[in-house]
Amino acid sequence: MDNWPNWNRTKKQSTVHFLGVVLLAATLGTSPAPGQTYISAEPIPSSQIVGTANLASIESLSYASRALWGQRLLTDCRIVQNTIKALSDNGEISTVFPGNTRYLVAAGGFQGVTDPSYVLTIQDSGLGAASAADIFVLDNVLGYVLNQGGTAQFGLHYNANNPYEFSNQYAVVTFAAALTGEHAMEFFNYLGTIDPALWTGTDAGFTQINFSNSPVYNYMLNDSMLFLIGDVPTSEFVNGLFRAAITTPNAAYWPIDRNGPTVATAGAAFPGNDWIAYPGGDQYLSNLVNPSRWLLRELAALRMQHLQAVADLLKAIKQGNVSQYLNSQFTCPQR
Repeated sequence: MDNWPNWNRTKKQSTVHFLGVVLLAATLGTSPAPGQTYISAEPIPSSQIVGTANLASIESLSYASRALWGQRLLTDCRIVQNTIKALSDNGEISTVFPGNTRYLVAAGGFQGVTDPSYVLTIQDSGLGAASAADIFVLDNVLGYVLNQGGTAQFGLHYNANNPYEFSNQYAVVTFAAALTGEHAMEFFNYLGTIDPALWTGTDAGFTQINFSNSPVYNYMLNDSMLFLIGDVPTSEFVNGLFRAAITTPNAAYWPIDRNGPTVATAGAAFPGNDWIAYPGGDQYLSNLVNPSRWLLRELAALRMQHLQAVADLLKAIKQGNVSQYLNSQFTCPQR
């Protein structure tokens, strides 16, 4: 991204580029995929759990190393799948299953930091859809199991009848090729050079998602970045993000109407837990409907498995053998 052109254009050049962006958006087929809710829950734990020094050690690793660690937890430990299974087996959720839910490691950014995240794409309308209540329970429990200070969920269309979400403005930048987590991080950082408030400002952030029905559409590639508005005016949010998009090759901003770039309205929720005040994760667990003692033990075991995996990673960092550990020595902790 070192070769991105500067924002130094005449009015005529800007008009031509704007038309080009509109045509690119049309070519990509950029439009919200109907009936989807996303959950983003990071495997990187809260500083309240591991301490600021240990969190800084983890964040000092390359994005690729952090993403590989998250992938090993996902594939070797099946931590997301086992969380869903525990909730389903206990009857806490009944409408989340492989036919309407998929998940993978993708990028998520918040206030200047980009981490790998487990991004779940859940069908929330139509035949075989997951219920709003089940989605919210799953979001909270993932935050508990992964020792998060907070998670995020958002639907592409705000539903005033959904009691678990509130309205929140958003916009999307879609790319004409596969978008890696590293590239998403680079774009987020680039956005910060245009407007720091959209990068490190309060609640500034993004989630890498599968948004469009473009020719390169593939949920395993997640070719888009969805930005929920932070603590800035709408005009600042739109102008900065649009400026970043049109100065990035093969990037398209959405939504654009007859008057230019604008925003859409998502249904959003940000469950969280203050681990100092509630060390047992009560703020997450309080959203369970009727948990059995077996379920609470199972979820606690999954949480401890995650904490042990964090401890193993920190040990590898201290010993200076992270690459070897992640590529050939990783073993999933017992639970």
